[in-house]
Amino acid sequence: MVDLTLASNDNELLCLRLLKSMEDGTFRAAARELCTPDFVFENSGLPTINGLDHLEAFNAEGGFAKLIPIIRDTRRFTADVLHIASNGNVVFTERYDHFWDIDGRDLMTPKICGIMEMRDGRVAAMREYYDTSCYSQEPTEPNPQFSSR
Repeated sequence: MVDLTLASNDNELLCLRLLKSMEDGTFRAAARELCTPDFVFENSGLPTINGLDHLEAFNAEGGFAKLIPIIRDTRRFTADVLHIASNGNVVFTERYDHFWDIDGRDLMTPKICGIMEMRDGRVAAMREYYDTSCYSQEPTEPNPQFSSR
């Protein structure tokens, strides 16, 4: 789970807030609040999102789950932030992302180097670098103690 107390400055907090919104299921609304209108979102091996309007249209068409079949059954997303560092308006994170299904199977777990660029107190760019072999990984066994909330 994203821990906002890891932030040591406003830019790091902004980065963690955007990641936390992915966990909370509020990413679409948070992007409008926290990102610039021309926000650029890049993921390894996937189309680049150029602007908040493009992000809305992309999500309305099925988003990344449309392109990555393994995550179609995702019911909850969590991120384990291992490290966060920043230099001026650039924030780096090293983390594991988890895409959980309703039975608590971790469908896909990429280890990510994420970079966010800030402009005028908002996220202007988000780039995610990871090994795309995760798109074909085997999900974990079900976890009976998992909560999809």
